[in-house]
Amino acid sequence: MQTIFLMILQVVVIVLVAPLFDGMARKLRARLQSKQGSDIFQTYRDIAKLFKRSRTIPACSHWVFRWAPFFLFASSAAILAAIPITYNQHAEFGAYSDIFVILYLGALLRFIFGAASMDSGNPFAATGGGREQMLGVYVEPVMIMCLIVVMLVAKTSNLVAIQEMVKTGVIGYQIPAFAVASIAFLWCMYVETGRKPYDLAEAEQELQEGLLGEYAGSDLGLVQAALILKQFAMIGLFLTIFEPWNFNNPFLALIIFVLKAGVFYVAAVFIDNFGPRFKMTSSLRKNAVGALAIAFVALSLYVFMGA
Repeated sequence: MQTIFLMILQVVVIVLVAPLFDGMARKLRARLQSKQGSDIFQTYRDIAKLFKRSRTIPACSHWVFRWAPFFLFASSAAILAAIPITYNQHAEFGAYSDIFVILYLGALLRFIFGAASMDSGNPFAATGGGREQMLGVYVEPVMIMCLIVVMLVAKTSNLVAIQEMVKTGVIGYQIPAFAVASIAFLWCMYVETGRKPYDLAEAEQELQEGLLGEYAGSDLGLVQAALILKQFAMIGLFLTIFEPWNFNNPFLALIIFVLKAGVFYVAAVFIDNFGPRFKMTSSLRKNAVGALAIAFVALSLYVFMGA
């Protein structure tokens, strides 16, 4: 029961805190562009305003479109619950904190996003959903290869066990394959946060966000919250595997995790603001090839040098 409480606690806290860092990122982006910008609590007000409005559903849509916001939010929350932030190897549900569980949940989230886009009946939303699937085609092979290296080095797919091994120095950056894999996985994390050049700011509703062009009211607020949680989940997965240093006290561990994830989340704004903007397809293809090469080097290092 204690583990269930801790899993629920970490999800609830991140759900409440994540919009704050999104507001901080928006404020920082505006300041870097010599604009005033809104205050750091604007994301809370935006989501609250949306939840006060009624649902607007296209007549041509089906149950997929209607239920997708709830599935998206539940998938993001489930990924956060599976990440061992507040519990350890002695926890009751530690076996569910597994790399394969998170991979399947992430694939489910992307599938729901694409299915809802096509079910909306809006061709622009369908185009955005197709773009989201294309991101998965480029990013997921790199991510999976990095995680394979981690599992081979650790001899397990259990995140709790991997986290404990890194903390105790059994595995870590002293292993070349592990260190190189962290570089490629960091790229995956950045892409999943939707920053430049992997977004299209001039087509925010039609292309970048896909199905958000057809959602309104409480559905739109729920989807936006789900996307913010997904970004935090990806950062959390990186921190859990490659930077798991934290306190044993679950409440202190949760506070430190939120701060570390927030630093990564806001720091991405600097790359977003000062980095160049390319065509999404060409830049993603070139960068994905480079990241895939780095992941392949990590796998090769494990094969030829071992752990």
